Amino acid sequence: MILQNQFMQDSTSNTNPTASNEIEISLADIIHFFKSNVRSMVLWGAGFGILGAIYAFTAQKEFESKAVVLPEIASSSALTKMGGLGALAGLAGIDISQMNSTEAIRPDLYPSVTQSLPFALYLLEQKVFVSSTQKTLTLKNYFEALNESWLDKLIDSEKEEKPKLDPKQSSQAVELTQKQEALVKQIQQRVVTAFDRKTGIITINTKMPDPVVAATVARLSVEYLKEYVTNYRTDKARKQLAFLQKQVNEAKARYQSSEAALAGYRDRNSFLVMNSAKITEQRLQSEFMLAQNVYNGLVQQYEQARIRVEEETPVFKMLEPAKIPLKKSEPRRLTVIFISTLLGITFFLALIFIKKLLFNFNQHTHPKKIQTQL
Repeated sequence: MILQNQFMQDSTSNTNPTASNEIEISLADIIHFFKSNVRSMVLWGAGFGILGAIYAFTAQKEFESKAVVLPEIASSSALTKMGGLGALAGLAGIDISQMNSTEAIRPDLYPSVTQSLPFALYLLEQKVFVSSTQKTLTLKNYFEALNESWLDKLIDSEKEEKPKLDPKQSSQAVELTQKQEALVKQIQQRVVTAFDRKTGIITINTKMPDPVVAATVARLSVEYLKEYVTNYRTDKARKQLAFLQKQVNEAKARYQSSEAALAGYRDRNSFLVMNSAKITEQRLQSEFMLAQNVYNGLVQQYEQARIRVEEETPVFKMLEPAKIPLKKSEPRRLTVIFISTLLGITFFLALIFIKKLLFNFNQHTHPKKIQTQL
């Protein structure tokens, strides 16, 4: 009879699996769980917190320096030529300041300039003063000394440098070694340029392990950007100026030669009244006048080209120069320790949760067998 009742109870529970799978958790159960595991939570949190503290106090310090620049977006002459079209474009939501008639780089492309390979190679060759060692090194040598460790020395001593794929530069392309490529990526990660579309402000942020190096790299980045944009914008005008300079020199030599020929002829034939002599003098006079007119015209064009170069030169207003940071930006020790402690507690709770799930799963998949007594 007892066996029959037990069998009936088991069959009833099997016919209603939903009721057996439901788990009811009350607030008292949660409080009891935390009270019973508070010691383990504290130990796990303290352990991870200690690991985070070790990392925070041994990690490499980083310093940030920032430079803010206001570039010239559009010349006043270009906007004046637009006239009423500028107002209509503004109503249509078009930024007319970005549509300069001169050959200028849009400011929203400036971040691409500071992420380019030529920029990184330029910075690596610049000299910086390292405050920690009180030495002046190139940025390339500074990074190499910074990244060098006993493990790197051991690896480099056993590893041979790969030969260049194009040693004769037949392709006329830039070929970097593995070390150079790693340094270029490091520069691209540590120098970040941002453009604010609303205000038109350019912000250059640099992050370096040394505060003086960070400020120096920010200043060098601004100077490179200024020179790059200036050269790009004035390139056509400067080429025209160089061409006119050459033409002016040739015209000047021709003018002086014809002037000397005319003066010499007149000195030698001042008392001659023959028609042939007069015709020769008129010819020399014509050549002199032509050379003079050509020379004067080229000089005027040359002066206009010089003025155009000055007009095309963009203006950069330094709103905030790069300054040496007095406090480190990374690592934030308290934040690292706090996050590590929370991570330890979360990891412990996740282990408990997984353990409970596995226990419940084993109970449902391997139920206890009914023991019968005869």
